[in-house]
Amino acid sequence: MVTRGLPLPLRNALAALAIAALDDDAAVAALEWLTHPGGEPPASAQEWLARLHLVERGGTALLDVHAPHAPAAAAHAARALRAAGAHRAAAPPRAADPTTGAVWRAAALWQERLFFEVHEVLEAEWKTAVGEMRQALQGVIQIAVAYHHLAHGNLRGARTLMTEGRARLEGVASSALPPLDLRALLAATAPWAAAIGAGGPLPLDAPALVLERHAALP
Repeated sequence: MVTRGLPLPLRNALAALAIAALDDDAAVAALEWLTHPGGEPPASAQEWLARLHLVERGGTALLDVHAPHAPAAAAHAARALRAAGAHRAAAPPRAADPTTGAVWRAAALWQERLFFEVHEVLEAEWKTAVGEMRQALQGVIQIAVAYHHLAHGNLRGARTLMTEGRARLEGVASSALPPLDLRALLAATAPWAAAIGAGGPLPLDAPALVLERHAALP
């Protein structure tokens, strides 16, 4: 389904909250308030909301600039809450390195189609990664952004990034980005790549990311 994108400041603020809420209870409280904005936010949420310029300090409503987008922001916040709940319920194993932990976090966001947030989480690791892991990270990021473009009607951008991202993953080992099964991702995105390339009808929903728990420390 094609949706209209949020203004960049609001999109970035919601992304920061969605990522933080994977581990931070105050960010969860802020998202909960955003699903039904109005009235004084909980004390635990106020700092997040004010810091991200969503409300005035001590305020009880979204800033006027954001108010027209309240329904879309509420829907986005609800998806972020589901991602946070799923991530916590999955109780990911203690990661052997930051990149493995980032993959677990990105997977929870991916399942709720928060592809911009996936990009943000993985790009932070890509900046310092090397070798096949760096190439695999870039490939997954490009595929995530391809789905983000599709959601906003940018078929040309989606085609380019889906093609480039899949090509990067085809050039590395399936285990290059633990705990993610890269071969499974390639297989799952193949119908999408074909449909996007042909300009034909797209599959109904983006594929899930397949993770292997044994790829992290107990």
